[in-house]
Amino acid sequence: MPIYLDEVPEDEDSISHPVTLRWGILLIVILLAGMVLTAWQWTGDRSGISFWLTALVLPFSIWGILVVFRHIGYRLELNGEAGWNYECQSLKDTEIARGQRFAWVLDTFVQTPAGKGTGSLAAAMAQATPLLKTSIPRGGGLPVRHARITDFDADPNTVKQAIGKVSERLKNMLERLPDTLPCWLVFDCDESLSAADEAEILQHLMLKSGRELHQISVKGMNALDKWLDNNWDKPSVLIVLTLVLRPSPAENDAEAITSLVLCNRKSYQFPDAVRLHRPQQSNHDTLTRNMANSLRWAKLSPDSIKAMWISGEAVTGRPGLNKSSEDNALTLSLTDDIKSIDATLGYTGVASPWIAAALATVVVQEQGAQMIAVQPDPASDDIWLTVITTKER
Repeated sequence: MPIYLDEVPEDEDSISHPVTLRWGILLIVILLAGMVLTAWQWTGDRSGISFWLTALVLPFSIWGILVVFRHIGYRLELNGEAGWNYECQSLKDTEIARGQRFAWVLDTFVQTPAGKGTGSLAAAMAQATPLLKTSIPRGGGLPVRHARITDFDADPNTVKQAIGKVSERLKNMLERLPDTLPCWLVFDCDESLSAADEAEILQHLMLKSGRELHQISVKGMNALDKWLDNNWDKPSVLIVLTLVLRPSPAENDAEAITSLVLCNRKSYQFPDAVRLHRPQQSNHDTLTRNMANSLRWAKLSPDSIKAMWISGEAVTGRPGLNKSSEDNALTLSLTDDIKSIDATLGYTGVASPWIAAALATVVVQEQGAQMIAVQPDPASDDIWLTVITTKER
């Protein structure tokens, strides 16, 4: 479940103490009123004890009863305020603790037109080598500027072979982890893959990996968010596999296969693993606040962020990200530190968060903390923010 820290109720203001001067004035008023009414309505001797009890003691007793009830109400308000504030603070601490959960990135793999492996794409990004080319789409039609994996042009079975190699890689990774470790799977693909092909790929993946894989019903960063919530108390692995093939691409679209292996516990088998912090779902109205939350989840100051990886028209084509960065005092160069994946590779849609995470993982050890801001769904303005950091020193 996403973290909505701003929806936690605010603490109640301090309850004001009864004002002594007001109660003193009320005592004088009640005594005067009691004496006047008693003198006016009294028909007997006005010098007896009954007269003075009625004229003075009775009004004073009424005032005393009012004081007692006001004090009781004041104490009840204090207790209610303390209880409310305690619950609000407890809820806030719980939400912050949930927000600060993270996953260890054990392995990343990206296949793009730049080649196989995250390193090939990272090199293309470093050299600003554009992979977008104008050509006729694989599915036919007018020429479009896009980036496709040409290995899949000649033989459709090449896709299954690529998934087979990814499965072998996953198997080798999982063999280094305990057999009893539960494994969860997020498989996300674009609409070009039929349901039968998707089921076949999933079956092949489970057979090749040698593990029982529990598929998570939600997709994308929502799946990571759900896994961090539901499986935090017990060590487990999350495998993310995305397949983006575009027979009829739009302008500046790209193809990619991505694979990430995440774990919610540190493993001595992977001493160089880095941390992928809880993602934060945002839009342009909440981007500034949620960017601050992303820094809080990673326990970072704004100047700790050394680079930002961005993808999607909602991020790259609008000024909201720059304003949010300024509002949060991020000291990033617009030309050198904000890296647009789309400018080199093209837009990969559902694979964009994981490609950004894989690229950030390559450089975080040397450069420092990396922020990610991507728009996985072109039909939605949702922007996902997250941070990649190294292990604590």
